Amino acid sequence: MNQNFALKTLGFFTPSAIQSKLAIRKGRNKLKIGDFANAMIDFDEAIELNPTGYLAYYFRGNAKLSLNDLKGAILDYSKSISYKPSFAEAYLNRGNAYFLLKQFPEALKELDKSIELDPSSLAYCYRGNTKCELHDLEGALKDYSNAINLDEFDTISLYNRGNVRLQMDDPRGALQDYNSAIKLDPQFALAYVGRGNAKISLGSQTGAEIDWKKAERLHIKAEERVFKEVI
Repeated sequence: MNQNFALKTLGFFTPSAIQSKLAIRKGRNKLKIGDFANAMIDFDEAIELNPTGYLAYYFRGNAKLSLNDLKGAILDYSKSISYKPSFAEAYLNRGNAYFLLKQFPEALKELDKSIELDPSSLAYCYRGNTKCELHDLEGALKDYSNAINLDEFDTISLYNRGNVRLQMDDPRGALQDYNSAIKLDPQFALAYVGRGNAKISLGSQTGAEIDWKKAERLHIKAEERVFKEVI
């Protein structure tokens, strides 16, 4: 065996590389329980141990995104991409950060790249949201449809497509989407609001009021649940 090749291969298993992976694992577990600040400490440690590890930057970006440090998240996603240019999830989340900063053209570029690398339902949904903000309703409609084709249980894209269809004066199409979203998730309050809007457009005042009242009850229940968890 070529000695240089052996040394390069073994480099992946150095003590610092192993410790870096363990720190990432600890940080990811903290992300799952919402402990974002302490998760960042673990990712900082992972980066110190392995400064070229793309995953540590990516997950630290996720922690910063959750803490609303959007510009910091973008910097970390950019660093992750610099070490792995084919990392679709980093483009996806960097696009989301730009979206939240209301930098929609920048978000669109990131999501285009994410879809080029990995056409996921979430990426299409995010790009549909971005196109809505850019007043490209036809483009948004296509993206939500692509998202649904990839994931038939994607209630968010069904709801969003219903909203777009309603804006495009297609209340019957919107009604179908809201019905599908509610069938999949009967507790989806916003889908009842949308369905009520579609029904009023179709001349059903009574049906609209029933849906709006249902949405209000679900919203109140959700608020009560949060209040009980807080106290």
